[in-house]
Amino acid sequence: MAESEPADADEPLNPESILVAVDALQPADDGDLSLTDSFRSAWDEEIADVKATADREDEIRAVIGIEDSDVSFESHNEAYKILVDGNLVGLLESEAALYADLAAARLLMDRYEAWDDLSIADRSRLLKGLRLFLETCPDCGNDVTFDTEEVESCCGSYPVAAVDCGECGSRLFESAPLEQ
Repeated sequence: MAESEPADADEPLNPESILVAVDALQPADDGDLSLTDSFRSAWDEEIADVKATADREDEIRAVIGIEDSDVSFESHNEAYKILVDGNLVGLLESEAALYADLAAARLLMDRYEAWDDLSIADRSRLLKGLRLFLETCPDCGNDVTFDTEEVESCCGSYPVAAVDCGECGSRLFESAPLEQ
């Protein structure tokens, strides 16, 4: 287990430094970061296990850090809303993103001793940040691509960074609007 300390309450969470400290990410030859081989292998195994699990509500409760609450999903196009007692607590881009997050959370609960001290928002930042490093789709196993694209909303269009599966179309990551 990594001897990582929780982030100071006054400092914003730095997902990359935490993920390096818990041996999930490592510096790559190109100066960027990449998944460690051990984390990639463990994550792939956990993703397969999550996909085989029919009832995910208890696991979502553990990731969120709540007990005895009514957890439900609402599907909206390809995205999933996670509701606790009818209140929105999370939004995932796809079922593949859900698989990735639940599997990664299992690993981070064991590797990051301050996991229980993190807010739901900070846990989400860690998990979403980790999805940027996926190379294959958790749903179909095909390669994913990182790109920027225009997204339409009720008020116009804006560019986002996205990680998508070219085969099944699952969106694994979508950034906030990029500055133009």
